[in-house]
Amino acid sequence: MNKTESAVRATHIATGITVKVQSERSQHANKKLACRLIEWHLSQYQQQQSASLNGERHRSHHQIERGRAIHCFSGPDFRPIS
Repeated sequence: MNKTESAVRATHIATGITVKVQSERSQHANKKLACRLIEWHLSQYQQQQSASLNGERHRSHHQIERGRAIHCFSGPDFRPIS
C-alpha cells in the first residue's frame, strides 16, 4: 500500500503553543486547519493573560496606600500633631 504522510505540526515560537493536525487527507487542508487552531489557541492565551492582569490589578488596588485621612491638631493655632 502506498500511503503518504499529510500530518502537520505547527508551533507558535513566541508562546510555545503547538498543534498537530492529521484529520484531513490533504496536507494543504491540514496546514489551514493548523493555522486556525493556532489562532484560536492564541486568542485563548491572550484572554487568559488579560484576565490574569485584570485580577492582579484588582488585588493590588486595595493595597495602595491612599494617604492619611485623619489629621490631628492641637492648640489654639491648630498645629498638626505628628
